Amino acid sequence: MEDIFVVGYDKHNLTDRQNYNGIDAAKFVCSILVIMLHVPPFGVSDDPAILFWNGFIQNYLARIAVPFFFVCSGFFLYKKTSRFLFTFEPTKRYAVRLLKLYILWTVIYLPLSSRAFAKDTEGLSHAVLAYLQKCIFKGSYVQLWYLPATIFSVLLISFLLYRKMAPVVIVAIASLFYLIGLLATSWHGAVEPLKKAAPSLWVLFGDIQKVILTTRDGLFVGFLFVAIGMVFAFYDVGISKKLSMIGFSVSMVLMFGELCLLQYLHFARKEEVYVFLVPAVFFGFAFVSQVRLPDNPVYRMLRNLSSLIYYTHMLCMREIARLLHKPLSQTEWLFVCTLCATVALSYVIIRLSELPKLRWLKKLY
Repeated sequence: MEDIFVVGYDKHNLTDRQNYNGIDAAKFVCSILVIMLHVPPFGVSDDPAILFWNGFIQNYLARIAVPFFFVCSGFFLYKKTSRFLFTFEPTKRYAVRLLKLYILWTVIYLPLSSRAFAKDTEGLSHAVLAYLQKCIFKGSYVQLWYLPATIFSVLLISFLLYRKMAPVVIVAIASLFYLIGLLATSWHGAVEPLKKAAPSLWVLFGDIQKVILTTRDGLFVGFLFVAIGMVFAFYDVGISKKLSMIGFSVSMVLMFGELCLLQYLHFARKEEVYVFLVPAVFFGFAFVSQVRLPDNPVYRMLRNLSSLIYYTHMLCMREIARLLHKPLSQTEWLFVCTLCATVALSYVIIRLSELPKLRWLKKLY
């Protein structure tokens, strides 16, 4: 099954597949980083060393994973068309497929999501409406926000392309929204003076926040990174592997410095996106897309594993945390067991889906 992170190329064309094996490998690594993002790899502790290394991975290293997935989606989707002879049909098929995946996984996670219904002090009706709002703007479950965000991003970009807007203008508009998202999260401290200087404007921002719930969505995050994928699809960027690696390394160093500065200034409300995350993802994708690995069925497996790991890891984590109990569930064993169980479950689903009577399991990825 063609997975959502690499849709857009002919998986039966071996020459084309060989060109993108490096992306499949990178995606698998990013799916592991997503687990680290949600499950502290060194456990929960007040120990300064553990706090530092968990923060280093969760607030810094792992933040590159989902933006990389966005770029992959934009790249492979828009390789199916061109900027001069743009057609909306690939986008329509892709958006419908993502919507089906989102609905399916929302239903799967519903038993976990519905636990909050009983805790809502304003009643069941309010709880259901709040959940529907969350499904639209924030994502029905922690990691599932990627799906509606991608749907929104590709529909918006494709609409703008259909209206003959130049890709460079689309990137400029997307960058503006990304900047707003930065000011609402990581660089929130930079706009806090507005609270006293322009209280009416501050209240307006607060009201908007109550409606959209978060800026970690398709407009303020996914829009820019999917647009970057579009740029790689439409243009020969022409950056060598050596320069790409240098650019990636420098950007990652600068992003770490940015994180340290934000923590020093106490600016961040949420440490999710950064200024230097953009060039880091740009140069990282530029490098990975040029990596040529010998064709091997293992890369197709890694591609499918990446999707299922992304979808299933929170289910595995919840169940393992219940089985381990405290205090073991607050140690590094929760991450180790979650990683092993998620990879194993994903592998079993893929293998079972190859059986004629169980082909319906392919709908899961």
